[in-house]
Amino acid sequence: MADYTFKGITGVYGTATVADPDTNTLGDLIVAIATAEGLPADYYAISVEGNPAINDTVLDDSSTTVTVSGITVSDRIICTTRQQGTKERRQIQKLEIAQLKRKGTFRDTGTYTDPEDTPYFRSNNTYDATSLPDTYNGNLPGPDDNPNTGGLIQKRPWVAVGVIDEPQSINEAVEGGSITDLEIWYDGADESTIVPTGIQDEDNINQWNDKSGLAHNLNFSGGNNKPTYESSDTQNTYGYVQFADGDLMSINPLSSLSGATAFTVFVIARGTSLATNSPQLLTSTENGELSIQFDSDGTARFKVGAQNGTTVAGTVDEDEWNVFTLVYNGTNNIVGRVNNGTTVVDTSSGTPATGPAAMNAGSTYLYVGGDNTGGTFIGDIGEVILFKKALNSTEYANVENYLTTKWGI
Repeated sequence: MADYTFKGITGVYGTATVADPDTNTLGDLIVAIATAEGLPADYYAISVEGNPAINDTVLDDSSTTVTVSGITVSDRIICTTRQQGTKERRQIQKLEIAQLKRKGTFRDTGTYTDPEDTPYFRSNNTYDATSLPDTYNGNLPGPDDNPNTGGLIQKRPWVAVGVIDEPQSINEAVEGGSITDLEIWYDGADESTIVPTGIQDEDNINQWNDKSGLAHNLNFSGGNNKPTYESSDTQNTYGYVQFADGDLMSINPLSSLSGATAFTVFVIARGTSLATNSPQLLTSTENGELSIQFDSDGTARFKVGAQNGTTVAGTVDEDEWNVFTLVYNGTNNIVGRVNNGTTVVDTSSGTPATGPAAMNAGSTYLYVGGDNTGGTFIGDIGEVILFKKALNSTEYANVENYLTTKWGI
């Protein structure tokens, strides 16, 4: 048995083992290298560093043994990409190699016995050929076979996402196909989204503008009661919106909610007077089908369905900032989380909560800070994000990490 050091196609060094260099061929050595690096064997051509006369010229050479080729265990084998096949094949080959580089699972096998345990080098690390301008079906001309009918998927072709401890943006946190379902984004940390322009500390807010690009701007709905903007007593240097008893904001129409079969909602908030109203609602539709709320004892409830629908709950403390997450996947299961799952209620692993198969067709209002029946929220809201889809567990955990890092929770 002999071990050979090689520099792989990805540029990372590794070791390949052959049972007997006197009988194993160059083809066997290439298979051993490809297996170690995690790519198809027909991607490889090899040579010896410092000795270009020793190289593989015939793929799967079944006649030249490693010993006869002149390669020894003291040599360093250099791997290069074997260019072959159709243009389509070469394009896929490039993507496969780049994907392995982005995943980085071959970098640290000495520390991580199982490559799947190795931290990803880049979070967006899985390609989707259909997200590119041309499909990889022989490069025939014609319309793109693109699952995003509104245009090319963002992050193309790296549309999948891995776990990220501290994402720097929502776009980074979710898959390319999910970012197109970002429906609303109210960000108190971005003072430019607060109307009037140049708002001062404790001034009343007339409008909270949407950063999703869809202009779903939030307006006050509490008569003369308007929330205020807090920019002096900041949270992790960021300002936020303060709601007093009776303050309420809403958007109507939000037609995308009507008949929606799935959604994910995130809210950064802290309640400052839990005993005053019970329950206090952070978000709700006019039909109460989508609701994040908490009771006077700090019980946080994540509700999907009618007012008497089954809820799931966790517990929060007064005057403490939290990130609330509600995920509904359209199959009567919901996930409710507080602070990245520190308090977690996940009915996907328990008794399903009662919920509609689809949002009521008449649901076009989304309220923030209460709803149309009362139960207004007293406290502070830093950020509200809504996707018109059920994010997967990696995505919503990434968004939670983005929010908790940003707001210092």
